[in-house]
Amino acid sequence: MYEVALTVAACLRSGTRVDVAWVVGSDLSPADPGGALAITPGGGRVGSLYGGALDQQLVERAQALGDDRGRLVTLTVGELEGPAFGLTGGGTALAVVLPATLLPADIWEAFLDRRAVRLHLARAGDELTAGRFDHEEADPGSRVTDDEVTTTWHPVPTLVLAGGGPVLQALEQMAPLLGWRVQRASDPDTARGLVVGLGPLDSVVLAMHDVELAGPVLASALDGAANYVGALGSRTMQQSRETWLTDRGVGGLERIHTPAGLDIGADGPAEVAVAILAEAIRERSAAGQAKA
Repeated sequence: MYEVALTVAACLRSGTRVDVAWVVGSDLSPADPGGALAITPGGGRVGSLYGGALDQQLVERAQALGDDRGRLVTLTVGELEGPAFGLTGGGTALAVVLPATLLPADIWEAFLDRRAVRLHLARAGDELTAGRFDHEEADPGSRVTDDEVTTTWHPVPTLVLAGGGPVLQALEQMAPLLGWRVQRASDPDTARGLVVGLGPLDSVVLAMHDVELAGPVLASALDGAANYVGALGSRTMQQSRETWLTDRGVGGLERIHTPAGLDIGADGPAEVAVAILAEAIRERSAAGQAKA
């Protein structure tokens, strides 16, 4: 939910309708803890669930909602469809989808502050009504009873991988071993939507070799609060990106780690990925010590 909070808060301030959705029970694999989807009128969306496998179904359910009610819905992913989204197969998921206005107004500030949040929604059948939240410590996850749905979120580091290539593939495999949530975006529009909502626990690594594609993503990352922004590419590409950003008045270029990764003599995509993760951890630790 943390990665969509900025979008939801902005929509609410402007009076634009926005619906939110998250999974409260699933047998899909691999698991997608803490994921959420923000859905705007017309089917626009920020975030994703299970690599996007549930997103279109949730958009359709959101468009069928009234303004004052939420729903508990069951979604199905086919056995042949699942692998296309990085899943091991098919399965079902139980999800909440509701207008953001049903949730307490100050919950979005709590998400933006990266605080632990426990939300309680009243349930009558498959209909959900206005909820309350607190900050009491509880294990992350959801509990569904006959009269209530409770979900607890803890902030975890998110790694956005923008672009493609073997290094990003290695990062996608390694980062979950650290307990990080990985979001992959091959196109710049999706990447920009993901990076702008990141916070001080989070990281961005970019591997786009067209400066007209890479530049806007880096600009959005620098406009956000991600603690680590790494970019892969040759010296020529590095210079081209810097020129593109400078010509457009983008500041904070010193935040970009390029070439990404600690200088440990890494050889091959896997070792480069290790060097990048180590650098991101170092930067996060240094930021934490600076606040202490």
